[in-house]
Amino acid sequence: MDKSVDGQHRRTGTRTRADSVWTWVVGILIVGAIVLGFRAIAAERGGAAAEPRAVVIDQLSPQYSNAAFRSTTTASFQAFGLTVDVFEGEQVDVGLYRSLASRQPGVVLIRSHSGILVLEAEKEEHVTALFTNEPYSSTSHVSEQLNDRLLIVRPFEDDAELTFGVSPRFITGSMNGRLPRSIVIIAGCSCLGRTDLAEAFVSRGASVVVSWDGSVSLEHVDAATAFLVDRLFLDRLTLEESVIATMLEYGQDPDFGALMSYFPVAAGRYTASELMGLPD
Repeated sequence: MDKSVDGQHRRTGTRTRADSVWTWVVGILIVGAIVLGFRAIAAERGGAAAEPRAVVIDQLSPQYSNAAFRSTTTASFQAFGLTVDVFEGEQVDVGLYRSLASRQPGVVLIRSHSGILVLEAEKEEHVTALFTNEPYSSTSHVSEQLNDRLLIVRPFEDDAELTFGVSPRFITGSMNGRLPRSIVIIAGCSCLGRTDLAEAFVSRGASVVVSWDGSVSLEHVDAATAFLVDRLFLDRLTLEESVIATMLEYGQDPDFGALMSYFPVAAGRYTASELMGLPD
């Protein structure tokens, strides 16, 4: 009787050790699955980018290039610890904006023609648009033209070529994925004259959009934007402090009176690290 019991205990003990091993393995697999699941959810909801990077979209280059602006902003981003990807010229097409969120940028710096357009329909509608360098074609992106996600734009009145413009509806409806709490800085005209474009970026995961409330001259917007980037990423001031410092240094646009601003206003209290969800 005792011998039989002892044998049963030995067999039970063997099963227990095996069960413990399998329990440990299964536990590790479950934990791994949970971690991956949380990472996927964070990415879907616009969590902080795993590898912080800055995407610079220079639609004005090479026609209106500014080497000093490029080198200054790139150096500031790199000093902050960001990898920098630059897109210019023909690279600035509809596809670039479509894939923007999939690049998971902590910062998006856009140097571009932009403006508020009037859509003529039954009811007049004002829409903020970012210009691309993709030549307009009536046979390209047809469905997105029909629903006003893509617009026909002319960068300057004397330009012969028309190009595609990206509207807020494109950002909300055609951009793949979500932005990882990105800081979006737009060196262009009137992107905060209305909040429709800023609201679109924020709805897709951006933490803030910084731009101008009216038309701006190229020399002024380049200098002021580079100064802002230095204050925000080198000095690590809050956004509000950075914008105030920029306005004290450069003031409103001397030709058009535009002011630098940001949306949403509540973002002003945070630093770049806090806005991107990064540790200080």
